[in-house]
Amino acid sequence: MDNMINENNVNETNVNEASVNETSINENSPKDNGKGKKNFINKKSLKYGANSFILIAVAVAIAVVVNMLVGYGDIKWDLTQNKMYSIGDTTKDILKGLNKDVEIYGLFDDTKAEGNDGFKQVKEVLNQYTKESGKVKVSFIDPDKQPGFVKEKIDPNGLVKDLKAGDFVVKSGSKIKKVTGTDIFQTQYSQTGQPESSYFIGEQSFTGAIKYVTSEKTPTVYFTEGHKEGTLDSEYTVLKKQLEINNYDVKSINLMLQAKVPENAEILMVLSPQADLAVSEKDVIKEFLNNGGKVVFMFDYIELNPKFTQVEDILKDYNLSLNYDKVRENDQNRHYPGNPYAIAVDVKKNQINPLDSTLLLANSRSINVLKDQKEGLTVTSLMKTSDKAVGEQVDKAAGSEIPGPLDLAVAAESNKGGKNSKVIVMGNGFFVNDSAYQVYGPYYENGMSFFLGSLNWMMDSKDNVVIPPKTVEAQVIDITEQQSNITLALTLGLLPLTILGAGMFIWMRRRHL
Repeated sequence: MDNMINENNVNETNVNEASVNETSINENSPKDNGKGKKNFINKKSLKYGANSFILIAVAVAIAVVVNMLVGYGDIKWDLTQNKMYSIGDTTKDILKGLNKDVEIYGLFDDTKAEGNDGFKQVKEVLNQYTKESGKVKVSFIDPDKQPGFVKEKIDPNGLVKDLKAGDFVVKSGSKIKKVTGTDIFQTQYSQTGQPESSYFIGEQSFTGAIKYVTSEKTPTVYFTEGHKEGTLDSEYTVLKKQLEINNYDVKSINLMLQAKVPENAEILMVLSPQADLAVSEKDVIKEFLNNGGKVVFMFDYIELNPKFTQVEDILKDYNLSLNYDKVRENDQNRHYPGNPYAIAVDVKKNQINPLDSTLLLANSRSINVLKDQKEGLTVTSLMKTSDKAVGEQVDKAAGSEIPGPLDLAVAAESNKGGKNSKVIVMGNGFFVNDSAYQVYGPYYENGMSFFLGSLNWMMDSKDNVVIPPKTVEAQVIDITEQQSNITLALTLGLLPLTILGAGMFIWMRRRHL
């Protein structure tokens, strides 16, 4: 037993010595004093801090690179609904085809006009012209500071009348065209004279002016008068402007006072006459056609039902005649709701119409294509009603209704005697009236495109400038008072508190890492 006790004592002694040795070692080692935990925390903080720094650095680098790219390339995005600060494909095509230098002068101090939103829009649109074509240059001249510049450099020959501060001038070589404020912004008024809508039409005006000054020739279109037609300056102002934009000179003519159609006339327009031609006028028009002239006849349904005997005498040479009817479309899918006399005509792409489109034609008459065959004559239908449509005789005693389908527009081309003459007859002239511009909306643009296409066909041309106007009104969202209060609470209350709470949560978590 004594031996066992001694062995235990020895073992205990060894353990104690080991403990002493361990203690000695610990005493001789550097003291921690909690620094290990702190080092661990510091490593964590360093890790997360480094990650945050890297993310911030990357974000800043990306922002710098993007800003450099935007600044270097002058990159901008037009996010407006109507693309108010952009130019369309029609303009781009014309600019790409330019082979002449074009200068656009703005006659005002652009530094003073910078605060005007309308000016900013015009200036940005013109910037798009210069970016699209190196042939176009834009500059601004203050006529008050440089009174001699306009007379000496811009218009030395005095070709533009009433040129004043605030106007634009488009010039190429010796040809010059003025663009005024009303050519850029247009206001539509109600019947009571109150302004209803404002439109930006600057693109079509500037593009049309460029087309005008760079064209070698400007054809003249004459509109007849003296048959109770509407006047160009009161009822067809939009049509007149579209023709001028498309490089046509537009004039009126009274054939009763002319021995013949003027030599510079390319196209003669007989637009919505309310009375027949005189015999002398018929003879003048026939001579014009026999010499290779081009005539557009546009008629409306007329309740008083006058007879167009002299016109009929001209049309029969082209196997055409007028029906004295009022077209009613009985297919509900092809007329305006509730009005079978307002016909929606689907016009497929053809030799005249550049695109598939739908026209809205109210109170039309139909055109009759005669069965007679004439050598060198080609007659082509351009618009038809459905099979369900009928032509109601204005004079009920004239007979029964004319069954559909009915022709509403027809083109005829004759090569008689080696002279190429062209005639277009339409059973509606109202669709290019200013009133139609206010009523029809987008259908008016389709109708104008068709009309200009018909002139292009007559002139053996292919390009026209039909650029829809852009509404300048701000887009407004109507909400109730309750919705307004909820939106206010979310933006001023819940959203800031959510952001604050998220920040506090992240801060607390990182504080205990």
